[in-house]
Amino acid sequence: MRIFAAIAAVSAVTGIAAADLTDPLVPEWRGDAGAFYAGWDSFTDAAGGANAPEAGSGFDVYNFGPGAVIASSGNIYAAGGPLDIHIYSNVEIAASEAVLSFSFLGSSIDTSDVQAFFLGQYIDPIESELRALEDFGGFVKETWSFTYDFSNVGGVSSTVAFFFGSGDLTNSSLDAVSVDVLSVPAPGAIALLGIAGLTSRRRRG
Repeated sequence: MRIFAAIAAVSAVTGIAAADLTDPLVPEWRGDAGAFYAGWDSFTDAAGGANAPEAGSGFDVYNFGPGAVIASSGNIYAAGGPLDIHIYSNVEIAASEAVLSFSFLGSSIDTSDVQAFFLGQYIDPIESELRALEDFGGFVKETWSFTYDFSNVGGVSSTVAFFFGSGDLTNSSLDAVSVDVLSVPAPGAIALLGIAGLTSRRRRG
C-alpha cells in the first residue's frame, strides 16, 4: 500500500501542469536599454543540455543532477536524483544588478543556497522572498524571487551565472524560471552619451 501511494504521488507531481511563475518580482528596469530578460515556462532537456528561453534571450538553463526527466507538464523532474540547476548567460554582460525567480513543486529546492557567479566571485542574494504559495491537488507550488547586487564586483563584461538545486532530495519539480540582469554602460558609451547631451544642449541654446 505504501509503495502504491509513493508511485501515485510521483505520477501526480510529474503530471501537474502548473504553467508559469505566479507573481514573480519584476524589476522596474525590465525592457530598458542594457537590460537582459529570459523566461521559461517549460523545458526540453533534463540531462545537461541547454534549455533556451521561451521569452527573451541571453541565457540558457541546464540541469546537471542525475536521473532527471522532462515531465508531461514540461517541468524538469528529479526522478532519480536531486536537481542541480545552472543558468548561464550566452552573452557577456557588465552586470550591475539582477533578479532571479523560479517556481517548484514536490520536494523543496534549497532557497537558502541560491547563488550568482560573476567575475570569479560567488554572490549571495541581498534579498529573497517567497512570492506565492499555490495548492495543486495536494502539492504546493512555491514561487521565489532573489535580488542581487553586483556593484561591488565591478562592471567588466563577463558571463553571469546562477546556481540552485534540491540538495539531496529527489522528487523535486522545477516549473518555471525568469532572469533579469541590468548592465552598466561601457565607459565609451558613457562618454558618447555625455557628448550627445552637450550637443543637444548647444542646439537648444
